[in-house]
Amino acid sequence: MQPPESPTNEVDRLRELMSLGILDTPAEASFDDISELARHLAGTEIGIISLVDSDRQWFKSCVGLPLGQQHSPRSISFCGHTILQREPLIIEDAHRDVRFADNPLVQGEPWIRFYAGFPLITDNNFAIGSLCAISRTPHTLAANQIESLRRLAALTVQHLQNLRHSTLSRDHQLRLAPEMLPGLTRDDLRSLDQLISRDQMLKMLDLILAMETDARFALLRCRFRDYERVSATFGGLVAEEFINEGARRLIVALPKGASVARFADTELVVLLPFGVDTQDMQRVAERIIALTGQSYRNGQHSLSLAVSIGIATYHHNYKTVEDILSDASIAVQMARCMNGSSFRFVDAESRLIAKENYRIESDLRDALKDKLLDLYLQPIVSLADSETVGFEALARWQRGDQLLKPSSFIPMLAEAGLTAELDLLIVEKALAAMPLLARPIPQRQMRVSVNLSGLLLEDGEQQQRLLALIDDNPCPPGWSLQVEIVEDAFQAKTDLFERFLADLVTRGVVIAIDDFGTGYSSLARLISLPIQLVKVDQAFVQNLDAPADSGRTLLRTMIVMLRDLGLSITAEGVETTSQRDWLRAHAVSAAQGFLFHHPMPVSEAIALLETLDYRPRALAVDPQRLRAVRRRLRSNFWRRLSQDERRGHAEPPP
Repeated sequence: MQPPESPTNEVDRLRELMSLGILDTPAEASFDDISELARHLAGTEIGIISLVDSDRQWFKSCVGLPLGQQHSPRSISFCGHTILQREPLIIEDAHRDVRFADNPLVQGEPWIRFYAGFPLITDNNFAIGSLCAISRTPHTLAANQIESLRRLAALTVQHLQNLRHSTLSRDHQLRLAPEMLPGLTRDDLRSLDQLISRDQMLKMLDLILAMETDARFALLRCRFRDYERVSATFGGLVAEEFINEGARRLIVALPKGASVARFADTELVVLLPFGVDTQDMQRVAERIIALTGQSYRNGQHSLSLAVSIGIATYHHNYKTVEDILSDASIAVQMARCMNGSSFRFVDAESRLIAKENYRIESDLRDALKDKLLDLYLQPIVSLADSETVGFEALARWQRGDQLLKPSSFIPMLAEAGLTAELDLLIVEKALAAMPLLARPIPQRQMRVSVNLSGLLLEDGEQQQRLLALIDDNPCPPGWSLQVEIVEDAFQAKTDLFERFLADLVTRGVVIAIDDFGTGYSSLARLISLPIQLVKVDQAFVQNLDAPADSGRTLLRTMIVMLRDLGLSITAEGVETTSQRDWLRAHAVSAAQGFLFHHPMPVSEAIALLETLDYRPRALAVDPQRLRAVRRRLRSNFWRRLSQDERRGHAEPPP
């Protein structure tokens, strides 16, 4: 017997299933009608609507099996195999299929010989179960039967999704203690008008803390991770509807007696009733995450409602409202350090960690303000002869006797909204270092590459500061500046973003995609935007040493496509000679990684250049394509200008 594997998106798939609120609900005639119709269409004895849980398949409806048979282990289920694909799984004779011949469901009750499973795929593209037709004898389906059952499966999914909110609000409310706090009741949770204000929440907390009772309650701070980005990209109206949609979903997830306050633009605070325990709070947090995890579409934009939840509990352990709010804030900051939606509880250890992080953040702000972060350079080499052809500029922070890498402090800068300031500081230091680097090799063409964060790419004022830095610090002869932008940034193809790229290119700056293959990009963007170089992510390079050939096949295809588009390629994270040799054999022009050099201070980079015998040579960038890109950008820029704007610019040459 071959047990079914778990889908690669199993955690998100289960979250989608949980959000339907359908598991372990009583039988319903509407679903039994679907099962009856399924077995009628297929001409079989059994029809089932099966939902695949973490360790079982549970039958929302089952027609043709003995009463009370509502589930079976996932490890022996046919439906566990069905959810791994998007097409129906049809087994005409299980005795002749090596995957199922010795399955207990074949060798014993219900004696399955024929199985047809049609995956139930939600609007969010998760397979949560299957619509099954089963027979105890071998059987076949005609093409028209398969098509009819496929349509019936789609109708089943729509029925499940339409019942999502009504099921949550009626049968699957979380039932905590019966005592009520002032605020929302379950009957009026539908209206956003029931959200209380920040002041009302604070007064409510003051009242509870002043009571001389054995009170116990929980406070949840819920912050929507993408609010600032949505606001900056799409404006205030879209951002307001974004937070309102998050509030609606959060409200549906809450138990009777909970109170919800709009605490800030990006944050909702939830007060859970007296008598809650840790399991209650965990279930509430999981339900919130499940409901906010559903995709949210505003016009043409699909937005993420990912939420970070920090939980603090009261049982005579806080003297002031500020104390419990502070601890919940510590917990939410810990949750924000995790990927996607998540929740964390506060405890003594996390309090100490938070205090230390605040000290580090304070020191980091001072270091950034005083320009004390150091510039390190990692050489980029030509794979033809391993000679250095450029450098990537990286940040290091000397804090006491520790030299900290970006991974340890950039998350703090991101949380504080200071990543653009770091970008500008590293660009400034890189431009200042270029004349020193150029002295040993005055005739050599070289390039220094810097990374730009999403925050800078969304802020017009920060962009102008970067352009001013470039204007005030010209590169030495033969040297150029390259900016690396992650793939996802190219998805927001706004006029401001395109004009910024055009301004960079007209200043001789090379545009590169960083970590290519890990984010979102399209061939149209690779062609239409002034991209000249692609940096292949180190994950693809590391897979070159894997036994399976799939990673090499994928990278080989990517390289051919990029070369056909006239783009230069640099491989990141090269650590072994076998990786280097494979990349060289497939005409990748340049690479960086520990095999060649570790990041080094500017002084060591200068010493490296002084020891090498350099001859003048150009980097592998097609100058004809670069000139064509610049002409197109100038022409597009001129056409977008109004008559008034054109007066301040000279018309571009043909």
